[in-house]
Amino acid sequence: GNTVIVHNGEAERTFFIVGSHEANPRERKLSDKSPIGKALIGKKVGEKVEIETPNGRVFYRIEKIL
Repeated sequence: GNTVIVHNGEAERTFFIVGSHEANPRERKLSDKSPIGKALIGKKVGEKVEIETPNGRVFYRIEKIL
């Protein structure tokens, strides 16, 4: 998995993209099959992503990929 640091215009967030069996949203470990995980895979630093989540649409700019 990868660690992806994003910014939404107000705050920075860190997500850990992992396999389905390791996912734990409370620890920000998101499945590669989740809406956010799928949207971040294959993106590069500096890209902006728009993600439709169960809680509504979110926008992120990718700051770092570790």
